[in-house]
Amino acid sequence: GNAIWRWIAPTWDHFAAAGDEGPEMLHRLKTKSPENPWCLPDSQGIPLISGDGTIYSSSSHNGDLTAIRDDNGNGIIEPTEVSIFSPHYCFLNSPSLAPGMLVAAPCWGPMYVFKE
Repeated sequence: GNAIWRWIAPTWDHFAAAGDEGPEMLHRLKTKSPENPWCLPDSQGIPLISGDGTIYSSSSHNGDLTAIRDDNGNGIIEPTEVSIFSPHYCFLNSPSLAPGMLVAAPCWGPMYVFKE
């Protein structure tokens, strides 16, 4: 079928994913942390589509968890139809859904749980 809309993620101008460079990565490397020094994720987690049509996209570049929903159905994703949560760590995987709950866990951060 035809594409019904498109959304382009912001440009990422770093050599590695969020959390995979800088002082935290150097600390993991120098201390021989049991975790790997790098997460090395794919460029994006697999998008998740909820029952109401919201798309949840986890960025493996800048560490944003983005919710996108074309509320007015015009095929254009407007700024008011995008919500971004930034834990500042890249994501290796997509978020998960349960009734009334969204759960996301970035590579180097805690697990985040959002409830209705």
